[in-house]
Formats: sequence, C-alpha cells, structure tokens
Amino acid sequence: MRCLSVPALAGAALIPLLLLGATGCSGESEGAAVAPAAAPAVPIDDGAPGADEDPAALPREVRPAAVKEAHVGDSVRVRGREVGRHLQVVLAAFVDPAVSVEPNFVPPAGKRWVAASMSFVNVGGASYGALGRMWAHDSAGKRHPVVRTGELTTGKPLVFDSLEVGERAEGWVVFEIPESARIVRVQYQDANMQANSGGGFWAV
Repeated sequence: MRCLSVPALAGAALIPLLLLGATGCSGESEGAAVAPAAAPAVPIDDGAPGADEDPAALPREVRPAAVKEAHVGDSVRVRGREVGRHLQVVLAAFVDPAVSVEPNFVPPAGKRWVAASMSFVNVGGASYGALGRMWAHDSAGKRHPVVRTGELTTGKPLVFDSLEVGERAEGWVVFEIPESARIVRVQYQDANMQANSGGGFWAV
C-alpha cells in the first residue's frame, strides 16, 4: 500500500450536495456491495469531445505547453472560462488501494479502488459553482472517472456544491480501476472549460 499523509489544511467549508455532477458506478459486477446511502454524487466520463485526445496521455516531450503536471502536495491554479472563476487546487495525498470504512463494501471482482485527497479554495472574485470533472490516468493511457464509495479509512469524501470567495472544500475522491492497472496521474478539469483546454494534472 502506498499512502502519503495529508498535510494540515485550513478549516473546510463543506457544503453538502454533489461532487462534479451526479453519477455512480455503472455496470456493477455481480457480488459488488451496495454503496452507503450517505455517499455523495460523483462525475463520470461523459464522452466529451477530445476524450480520445487527452494531452496528459501524450509523451511529456510533445504535450501542449498549457498542460502543467504537478506532484502530490503541489498547488495548481485552475482558471474557468467565466470571469472570476479561479480555484487553487491541491492533491494532498494519494492512496492505493483505498478501503471503505464499511467492511462489506468493496470493489467488484477484478477491480480495486485508488483515492486522492483534494483541496479546493476559491481564489477568484466571484462565487464558484459546481466542480468540474476528475480522472485517474493509468500507464496504458486510459482514464478512469470518480466513483461513489462513501467514507474511506483515510477520511471523508469530498462534498462540494459551491464556494464563496476564500472558502475551501476538501476530502477524498475515489477511482475504480482494474487490478492490473497502474495509475500515473490524476486530472481535474474545470466544468466551464472546453475539453482538454484547462485544468491540472498531478503525477502520482
């Protein structure tokens, strides 16, 4: 198990509702446990244009200059298309595998969970609405969306509706991946950005 400690962060302004648009695990395998009712809604990869042209999947030497790849603990400024939409985003920790506090809630056969501890601070000049989308990218170039799991042994899930200027939201997001997959980076993309035109990437 690879686990990095979460640095101390300022008080969270967690406004319960949803994380990045509602979804859950689709195509759940036989025998998979049912998610706890308290788990927040999460996003899926909706096949947006450019999904097959992800710049983070390109070799480092040919990636567009706008693609910034940080590391665990690094802060990335994400600017949305709307005036005043600015987030300071930190990947505080990454764990593999991730484990639910519910003993009987586990990934389906052949899958495992990995999780990222994320911190979002509104550093813009206006209220920030719903979050964008997040993926975990594996070494084969495939990206995996966030799934619903509820609370982990490492902490509570990220719950985000909107942030006023100066407010912070933080928590864990979980990705379900094949047992054989190796995750190499985590991506966040602003909800109002065109596909692959903005966001942050963290190597893990």
